[in-house]
Amino acid sequence: MAREFLRIGVTLLFVLPAMGQGKRLWVLRAGGEMVEYDPATFAQKQTVKVPPEAVQLPQNVSVNQLGQILFAPTVSLPLGESDAEAAHKVWFWNGRTATTIEQGVTRASVKEGSNFVVTETAPVPYLSADGKYLLWFANRSRRLQREEVDLSTITTWQFWRTDLTGSIREELTSSKFPDCHCTTGSCEETCPYGVVWVPQDGVGKCFLLTQFVAGQTQPVYMASSRYQEEEGKWIANPVSPPLRRVLDAASDGNVIVEAIPDTGCCGWVNQSNDQTLLRMYGKTSTAFDEQATLKNPDYDVSFYTSNARLSPEIGYVAMTIVATAQANKPIQLAQEGQANPEESQHIRKALADLPAVEIRSPEDSPRRVAYLPHATLVGWLSEKEVLLVESHLLVGYNVATGARRKSSVHVEDAAHVFLR
Repeated sequence: MAREFLRIGVTLLFVLPAMGQGKRLWVLRAGGEMVEYDPATFAQKQTVKVPPEAVQLPQNVSVNQLGQILFAPTVSLPLGESDAEAAHKVWFWNGRTATTIEQGVTRASVKEGSNFVVTETAPVPYLSADGKYLLWFANRSRRLQREEVDLSTITTWQFWRTDLTGSIREELTSSKFPDCHCTTGSCEETCPYGVVWVPQDGVGKCFLLTQFVAGQTQPVYMASSRYQEEEGKWIANPVSPPLRRVLDAASDGNVIVEAIPDTGCCGWVNQSNDQTLLRMYGKTSTAFDEQATLKNPDYDVSFYTSNARLSPEIGYVAMTIVATAQANKPIQLAQEGQANPEESQHIRKALADLPAVEIRSPEDSPRRVAYLPHATLVGWLSEKEVLLVESHLLVGYNVATGARRKSSVHVEDAAHVFLR
């Protein structure tokens, strides 16, 4: 009997960690419910009630692998007076109960001589991957104004953590940006704020920071850093060239999927080449190239990747390709475009497939592994199986065999699905 108990105990030692490392799947439903499903069988497991407004703002919902859920309002600098006066509450589900936490948005204006000094802070909370803390990032600025015209600003980017109630603040790191003169009269047009990218399942050992200027007609990306935790300290290392729109990254930040957005402005959407780059250990390759693939320079329609995910072992990168136009709608010429019937026909044929998921291998010249029309990417269930939304249903697709696992789980869109 003792030997039998020993055998069972050894078996559990191997089974329990494997279960703990398994994927978790949540769907945000109308009415404010987060429903968890078994990724292997698509059977419903549990339901958590969330704020109803979360359904309209799925991008503001975070979930980690432990099943903690966070819903936080979007707040950024500069703040208007109405932003500062509004109540900013963070909703947090710790896995058992729900609480609300003050977000800590502040704005104060003090007269100094003929000027006003406006001091404002906009913290944004994130889950931790291990579920022990809440992590907070904030831009804190001190703007000098005269007659509601910005003159200069001093901005400090801050990073701290608290316990799961939002208390016991512990400073982790910060970065003071250079003093900046607001030459256009609006600081966000000429001066940087810190923008962070964190993994979907919460902050672990790495995150990315970019100094971002909104600009007048198009954004400017000034500098980027990779922050990594080493023996309890967060160390910043520069990433060059600066990151634009980060779509995904490996847990150590050494593999990054980055989108290069179109520079179109002033009513035009196709004035440059949309690309998706794969930065791997110092080398950069192109995973998606709009003009090389679609050959669309003469028409004002832009093709780009709306999301991308690396497979767990970095053997594949999957991307959703979308466009700014629809196949059955008129498409105007680009600003400097010339009518080209062959190009127009090619564009409409491509539009008829969208949205589409493309899967490539991360080589020096990434090779296409699969192309799946009328699908949107959710994420990777395993190294070989990707989760898609097709016709509003969740579908598992095996990259190796091409087999599909179709479910009966109906979803609004991929933004309302959380795979961790």
